[in-house]
Amino acid sequence: MPVQLTGAGGRLTATLDLGPAFPPEVLRELGNGLSNVVAVYVVVVPEAGGEPVAIYGRIVDVLYDVWEETFAVTVKDPRTPRGSHLVVPTAAGLRTLLVSGRDLDLGPLPIFPAGRLVLEARVEVNPVSKEQLQRTRDFIASASPRAGGARSVLGAMAGYLLREPTPDSEVRVFRSRPFEVARVPK
Repeated sequence: MPVQLTGAGGRLTATLDLGPAFPPEVLRELGNGLSNVVAVYVVVVPEAGGEPVAIYGRIVDVLYDVWEETFAVTVKDPRTPRGSHLVVPTAAGLRTLLVSGRDLDLGPLPIFPAGRLVLEARVEVNPVSKEQLQRTRDFIASASPRAGGARSVLGAMAGYLLREPTPDSEVRVFRSRPFEVARVPK
């Protein structure tokens, strides 16, 4: 993953390109007319592994308006925890917004240890925790007909949509080349 780092103002900031996380099929999914969530997490970890030194998170809510043919987007991150609201007119514009990780504030320079570090970025499209998935399945199962009746169409459809994610689900992980904070341009 290509990354540009700076230490301006005494803080480590990163600019990265998440383009590979958003191929055309993901953009088609985001234009389905349903509420979608894109979660981006960036961590700084020692190259050899271990506990994260810093973490950055961004949650992007995307809703394609089928009448207006635009994307209503809310971006929540440390700078705007309540979210900034945008209307994006095209899928290409949405992709531009999603792939750009500009000036991500990873924290004050003194918190970073000496030695080689890497950035790891995790991009999840429509993340659902296993616990929430199981609770939803349990709820649907308890609403199924009794005494041998047929399952409802809604129950069958929800069961299909809430199936276990496959290993090739919409989670993508990227890793930068190693860097040392002492060598980051200020």
